[in-house]
Amino acid sequence: MSEDTKTLHCLSCNISENEIPLVNLNYSGKPAYICSRCLPLLIHHPQELIGKLKGAENIPPAEHQD
Repeated sequence: MSEDTKTLHCLSCNISENEIPLVNLNYSGKPAYICSRCLPLLIHHPQELIGKLKGAENIPPAEHQD
């Protein structure tokens, strides 16, 4: 049996899993992938993912404690 493998890409910068590690995430019941370089965007500036991740406008940025 042969498996068709689809190369995964970062939802933000489109880099492939062959070039950098990707983190698997689920949001609104859908899978998505983000690379280790773009993960801080998801945490601190999710508004920068609007148009790339459906519903990103509803994700609040992480609160920072001094």
